[in-house]
Amino acid sequence: MRRMLHALVTALVLSLTLTAIAIGAKPSTGCPSAASGFVRVDRDGWWAASVEGFEIEGIDVYEDDGVTFTVEFDEFAVSFGFADGVALEEFILVTNWPNIDGNGNGFTCKKLFAEQGKGWEAYFFNAVDDQSSSG
Repeated sequence: MRRMLHALVTALVLSLTLTAIAIGAKPSTGCPSAASGFVRVDRDGWWAASVEGFEIEGIDVYEDDGVTFTVEFDEFAVSFGFADGVALEEFILVTNWPNIDGNGNGFTCKKLFAEQGKGWEAYFFNAVDDQSSSG
């Protein structure tokens, strides 16, 4: 009985500790106002917007099968210092994503630089996390 009570108390303390940590994390407040041009996206939405941007700039990303990267996209990736298109995709979705999604909730806010009229290519975005700046 004593062991069971000890295990229950330990579980309760651990649960309260994890809850306190979760409460201390900055909550999602969404993106800046719609007028700002920022839209909320998840990782898949970020990649879809990236692909759309590449294609707007005339870079076909996928072969007809919708899975295999084109030679053109691989060459584009190499021109940016990546081994191939797979490495560029991994950089965008695995390496860079956590730097943008600061609160780790799976969402960020993106805004196309091209929409700012400053001559940026359509595959470049301004990004912020969807977390509160207060607190």
